[in-house]
Amino acid sequence: MNRRFRFKQAVRRIKVLPLMLSMIREVTVDTTSPAMRVEVTTDKETYSPGEEVTVQVHLRDFAPGDNGYSYFNFIVQYDSEVFSNLEYTQHSVYTEGNYTAGEEVSNRQAFHFQNPVDGSIYLGMNTSIRGIDIQVEADGGQQSIPAVNQTLATFKLRIKEHTLASSSLISLANEFTRIRTSEAGSSFYLYSPDVTVSAPARVDIVPSPSVSVFSERPLGKRLV
Repeated sequence: MNRRFRFKQAVRRIKVLPLMLSMIREVTVDTTSPAMRVEVTTDKETYSPGEEVTVQVHLRDFAPGDNGYSYFNFIVQYDSEVFSNLEYTQHSVYTEGNYTAGEEVSNRQAFHFQNPVDGSIYLGMNTSIRGIDIQVEADGGQQSIPAVNQTLATFKLRIKEHTLASSSLISLANEFTRIRTSEAGSSFYLYSPDVTVSAPARVDIVPSPSVSVFSERPLGKRLV
């Protein structure tokens, strides 16, 4: 674990060296294994318009000998034309009872698990994609988030009422990932290349079939 992080620190210290009026850049490829794998799942694969969706963020496959972490920040992205969370949030912040911190980080004295926040993640772009910002920090460096398989967070979305038959994805916006190690006396940030992302959670929307209600009059006897 320490050797892996020392290598990453060394990569960050590489400088550009001038040589004979040209610039020679020393390039070092980071071949160390990812720190963990992040998986986003839903409670079902198929939903009808108006149904509630339970979303979970899982952390798995930590590197052997990992000492844990002092801070996690993940953003889960979704299409706001398909999903809504207005009933679960107030001023874009999830209210109590509409999200759950995972068992490993639910101790309020040891960890500061912030209420997930909904917001735009592609500023300046015309897009319906939004992100749920999930952050947790260990208290004062005295604790560490353990590097064990765990469900980090659970929150809710709802399929919009008039959504047509379609498919949509709920996934990690890994370009915004930020995690901080818990190395003794030497904590530093890691970013998206240090995280393996599982395939997005695919959600299929199948509208409920409409039922025609009519009464069929029995045929009477034919008059002669």
